[in-house]
Amino acid sequence: MNMNNKKIYIDEVANIFSKKNVYSSYLFIEKELATAQGELKMIPKNSAIEISKKCNIKYFNLELFEKDLQKSKAPIVSLVRSIVNACNEEAKKFVHYGATTHNILHAGTTLLFRKAHVQAMFRMSECLETLSLLSKKHSNLPMVARSNGQHAMPITFGFKLAEWTEELLRFEQRFEELEKRLFILIFGGAVGAMHSFRNKGDLLYKKLAKKLNLNTVHVPSRAIYDNTAEYALLCGHLGSALLNIGRELEFYMREEVQAISEKLAKGVVGSSTMPQKINPKYVYAFIAAANDMACYTIRGNAVMFISNEGDHATHVFARQTIHEMLPKLNALLEDFNGLLNTIQVHPEKMNQTLELTQGLINAENVVMEVAPIIGKQKAYKALHDAIDHVRYKKMSFEDALLLDKDISSNLSAKDIRNLVDPKKNTGNSAAVAIRVSKLAQSRSTKLKKRLQKIKTVF
Repeated sequence: MNMNNKKIYIDEVANIFSKKNVYSSYLFIEKELATAQGELKMIPKNSAIEISKKCNIKYFNLELFEKDLQKSKAPIVSLVRSIVNACNEEAKKFVHYGATTHNILHAGTTLLFRKAHVQAMFRMSECLETLSLLSKKHSNLPMVARSNGQHAMPITFGFKLAEWTEELLRFEQRFEELEKRLFILIFGGAVGAMHSFRNKGDLLYKKLAKKLNLNTVHVPSRAIYDNTAEYALLCGHLGSALLNIGRELEFYMREEVQAISEKLAKGVVGSSTMPQKINPKYVYAFIAAANDMACYTIRGNAVMFISNEGDHATHVFARQTIHEMLPKLNALLEDFNGLLNTIQVHPEKMNQTLELTQGLINAENVVMEVAPIIGKQKAYKALHDAIDHVRYKKMSFEDALLLDKDISSNLSAKDIRNLVDPKKNTGNSAAVAIRVSKLAQSRSTKLKKRLQKIKTVF
């Protein structure tokens, strides 16, 4: 059993669902099935040992298997023939004893699914760690917060990063919570009711689940795909969330904003016709990948279209979805972390943007300072009048505020100057950024430790 999971490279993640690994996973299930049946005396012990030895990829001739598959059109039937050909005469009788094709396919796919999921969560952990570092680093960097596309209040860039961080933390929770429903053993014979295993069906099911480190269900029906659908829906949900972050990063990279940019090497070209252009590179590739992942919401719903106690079309579609989705999920999270690490922040541009409204972005700050003295509605009206002076009479915000007797009689020029300084009006932004940074770092560490303890068995 693999007790020491660690992160592997992206190309290795894609290889998890290679033909060789897929068939190896099926052989592994056949091996564990025979071993469990031997221990329960459902088949002779010597036969169980022989079968378990021959359920090995080194005895598996892929070329011959695929030729046989062209005839049988049933992968597990051809796989079983391959095992039978490798076994002695006595053991031949007990290969794939009582199991059905779906039992092997689903169990083998689940083991590969779990391995790829673990890798995705390692990458989730790294994204959280990077966001933690960035939130802390920029916890005090003032920037504009927008609502309905307009300047609202000053916040810090660390606060903005904390927004994204906590959202990702919720996704990490969702993925962990789903694991207990996702990694289950469906092994109940032809239709799930243990017909072929007679009175030892429940014993076999529990023993095999323990060997594979998979959770059990009360009804191991071949029609169970709601958990796969849930995972696809969650991946689609994550894709949408990351797409939104990508779009916002792209907004901040626009030339009229330029709050951030990508660290690009010299010589990078943006256009074949416009030599002055240097387009962002990473963010658009990331947006495309996130958009692709968001589309798995549709596939998640489609996985639920299954008839009666199971149909082959849904089984094939679900496996295809898993094989495609998990490498993409890993790549998307890897790309997100890479994108975050290419960000170059421009404090001077953020400051220029803060000054665009000539201090009006701090209006609420003044309202809340004088409201306890003259009342909220009166304070709001006084600020509204002062804002009109700034907009239509070209006055400075400070001078406009001093014109109002209620304000000038309660606030000094120095008080007003401090109140309209965006650097002093970021609310709890810095404290929130630091708090979420610490939380993300802690959760990232805990997640890695948890993943390292998962028994992936294959």
